[in-house]
Amino acid sequence: MTDELPTKNRLSRFALIVILFCFAGLAAARLNELYFFTPDSADYVLMARGLVDHLAYEHIDTPGTPPFTLRPPGMSLLLIPAALIAPYQAILAKVTVILFALLLLVLLYACLCKLDDAALASSAEKSQPARWPALCIVLLLATNPYFLLFSTLVMSEVPFMALSLGILYLLASETEQNKKRNLVLLTCLFLFLPLLRTIGIALTLALGIWAITSRQRWRYLIPVAGSLVTMGLWILRNSSLQSDLYSSLVLGNMKSAGLAGTLLSMVNRCLTHFQSLCETLIPNMPGAVPAYERFLLEGLNFLPGPPLVYSLVSLLVLAISLYGMLQCPERGGMVCLLYIVFTFGILSVWPWMQPRFVLPLLPVILAFLPVGLRSLMQRLVGTSVVPRRVFVSLALIPALVMLCIQTQTDARLVSTNLQLIRNGETFYQTQYPSNHFSNFVAAGNWIREQTPPDARLLTRRNDVATSAHRFQRLVYFEKTPPAQLHELIQAFGPQYLVSFDKNTIDAFPWHLLNDDLIYRLTPVYDKEGVTILQVEPNYEGTIRDQYWQENAGLTLARTILEKFPHRLSAQVAYLRQLLEAEEYEQAISFVKQLGTVQDVHLTNFLGWAYAGNRQFQLALNEFVKASRMPGQVAIRGSIQRGIQLCQQQLARKDDDQSPPAETPQRNLQIAQAFWKLTYYRKAQRYAQKVVAAEKATPDLRDQAHLIQARFALIKGQTEQAAEELKQIQNKQTPDVQRVTERLELEKSLTALHPNQRESILKLAALYQSEGIPGKALSLLTRAHKQIPNDQQILQRLAELQLFYHLLPEAEASYQRLQQLSPDDPDVEAALKKIADLKQVPQF
Repeated sequence: MTDELPTKNRLSRFALIVILFCFAGLAAARLNELYFFTPDSADYVLMARGLVDHLAYEHIDTPGTPPFTLRPPGMSLLLIPAALIAPYQAILAKVTVILFALLLLVLLYACLCKLDDAALASSAEKSQPARWPALCIVLLLATNPYFLLFSTLVMSEVPFMALSLGILYLLASETEQNKKRNLVLLTCLFLFLPLLRTIGIALTLALGIWAITSRQRWRYLIPVAGSLVTMGLWILRNSSLQSDLYSSLVLGNMKSAGLAGTLLSMVNRCLTHFQSLCETLIPNMPGAVPAYERFLLEGLNFLPGPPLVYSLVSLLVLAISLYGMLQCPERGGMVCLLYIVFTFGILSVWPWMQPRFVLPLLPVILAFLPVGLRSLMQRLVGTSVVPRRVFVSLALIPALVMLCIQTQTDARLVSTNLQLIRNGETFYQTQYPSNHFSNFVAAGNWIREQTPPDARLLTRRNDVATSAHRFQRLVYFEKTPPAQLHELIQAFGPQYLVSFDKNTIDAFPWHLLNDDLIYRLTPVYDKEGVTILQVEPNYEGTIRDQYWQENAGLTLARTILEKFPHRLSAQVAYLRQLLEAEEYEQAISFVKQLGTVQDVHLTNFLGWAYAGNRQFQLALNEFVKASRMPGQVAIRGSIQRGIQLCQQQLARKDDDQSPPAETPQRNLQIAQAFWKLTYYRKAQRYAQKVVAAEKATPDLRDQAHLIQARFALIKGQTEQAAEELKQIQNKQTPDVQRVTERLELEKSLTALHPNQRESILKLAALYQSEGIPGKALSLLTRAHKQIPNDQQILQRLAELQLFYHLLPEAEASYQRLQQLSPDDPDVEAALKKIADLKQVPQF
């Protein structure tokens, strides 16, 4: 393709080839089997293979293979060749993206040359066009850490940018001779545009507005119409499937915010996205932490000085580029200007805020930068040689500085990846990398080798299915309360939970490995940043002290922070552990020491630290600030709870903001709350405070002793539980009677006999009411062996076997029940559910 580039300078073409080879080398050194970005990357790969095998855009990793509606299929269509050659392989998918990145660099150079030629033709200069400015721009983009990162991720940003530059090149190179050909090519590109990224509608609208203002440009309405039809068909398809559309979410947010709130939100979002654009133009600028920081081990070395200076420089660069667009209105300049305007307009109402959303604007802005500089230089200094050389030198100095900074960051990105490949498990044990390096592909290989095909997974990242080839459901364990996690397990029937390992301290409610009364969550795999937990019934109904200790999270977070003090993930984890330890003053001091570092998690946690310190106005300021930052959607619930708490506290009529006094009543409430959250040890400690308090009433002491008794039972200390029950004065309450009766029945049922049938069923019911169905399952299993012909015991046993998804045992029990009661609809429904749970995915 380089033979067709619009240049006669062999040296410039050779320099371009060198840049392409250097970039390809950098990108190749960044290759690995990890997907990094979830859930998008794995979805693209899975759906590409689904298109190949089933000619359908479906969730092949979900039971029933429902249609996929979240993202358009453009990226998966581009990955079909990779899916045919190496199915479910991340490396070949990444190579596809790298090829588009190389194409993008070539198209950028071609666009720069075309625009420069057009600018020279319209000016009074008669000199031959110089190609070194175009090469400098290409080199700056090729070394930009954002561009290198997304060129090695299975994401649609880079292909979308290549498509956008292809459209710009066709507009910039149009002549009377190639007008029809370019129109056909434009139509093809615009037909595919909305299938690649939804934000492509901005470029469609830009071309439509530009085309409709002049009769001579009406032919461009053909690709516009084609793009709108494609988008309309995609929306109609999703609507027919009753899928949640982006548009409905946007309209819902606008309706709830009202007119004034929507306008204010749009302004704030535009400012936030402009700041993200500044950070993309000038990598490593102080302020918000860029996306590529999480792929570095030592954190990021920010540029010196205040963020405002770099924002002003970025604004100057953007202004010069916009000026260049105005100088080439018929060569795509006006379309690109409108494209930028529409992009910011759409992003101002888009529910999500991520810096990557403005990345596609980067090559568009850079494409018109030389034209803008040339036109500005022509206007300011004319054709004078010396002032022009001074002007060029002033422009080259910051470009060279940026080139050095970007190259250094690229080298660190490559070095980190080479350490990962070279050191393997040692890398994870010594470097404590962020959870983006967690190798779910290797974990999936273990699952495929060690588990039956019908095994199901709850997983923190969906790329595990690319190698495991099992049905899965994506779950954010860190935001899922234990009760909700139990509901998900009961609804989906997973045999394994796949999570980040303990180095990601807040990735999972690790205390459940010891303290879950319903399930035994036992680690069976712990490698390369991933832990696999096997889900089994808790047959004893007890807790254990084997896998996680209190304050272990804070100790580990402090260790990682001491080794990597500039790493954002280490800072966030340490701050969160300080909050859990209720070290609010230390947390506030820690965030202040970080200086200008901006991150939505740090800001949100700072708000909670202020709230814990009862500085509610300062807390409210931080929560509001966090609500306007990129990434806020992922933690919106925490932010909103913080805002509501602060508003409630600030609205109180009395001025008493002192912390509430520690009373037996309050300690009992805390103990009961901790018990519901499955923090049984903390609940026991607060209950002990109530028992020891002199001011505690008999009723409060009774409730505290009941908690102590239940804690003794889940520790397997029956005698201690009996002693606690003896301390209770009012033994007529239902809870006390239930625990007392349980102890009496357990004592009488040491050996099971047929004449104890009613007692067995009663004790099983008590176990279930106490939240230990696994112990009921164990009891009924033993009872069924002693009394095999009892239908009621078999019925209860079958229900619990199905509850725990013990499918072979449950199927055998229900088949026996079907023989005893052939017309029982509940039995038929249970057998159908078992058949559904035994389905095997078609990978």
